[in-house]
Amino acid sequence: MARDDPIAVELIWNRYARDLFAFLLASLRSRHDAEDVLQTVFVRIVRKRRRLAQADSLDAYVYTIARHEIVGFLRQRRRKPTPNVQADTWLETAETDGDRTDLIEEMQTVLARLPQAQREIVVMKVYRDKTLREIAETLKLSLNTVASRYRYGMEKLRTLLKELGS
Repeated sequence: MARDDPIAVELIWNRYARDLFAFLLASLRSRHDAEDVLQTVFVRIVRKRRRLAQADSLDAYVYTIARHEIVGFLRQRRRKPTPNVQADTWLETAETDGDRTDLIEEMQTVLARLPQAQREIVVMKVYRDKTLREIAETLKLSLNTVASRYRYGMEKLRTLLKELGS
């Protein structure tokens, strides 16, 4: 990256784009918004390529950029609300089996009711197969914070799923 090698950008895209997209979807709950923010994240990565080359943890650096872009995007959205658009499917799963569509929609509905901090950790753990330690390192949070957000998120999900089942 520091030497302006275009292949480095491609390698970073190949390494991070899919997981970052899922992370952005979990936070923004809109494919269109997640795609826009993902492009912005990669523009920032290219612009900050020299700092990126010196980062202690590439994962943490990339996800920090993504989190900052999410905050900026949401702040801008609050200032300039957009008309209600029909909700789309935002939950990215490893399998895209047609029979699981109803389950994915149900999970998407209950996940959307979690606080963002809990939702992003639950999605990274359950749907992106990250360990709590990996999540803590990636998001620059303590392992205890990640574990408690995950635990509270899962408890709330159980409650919400029971309510839906009633």
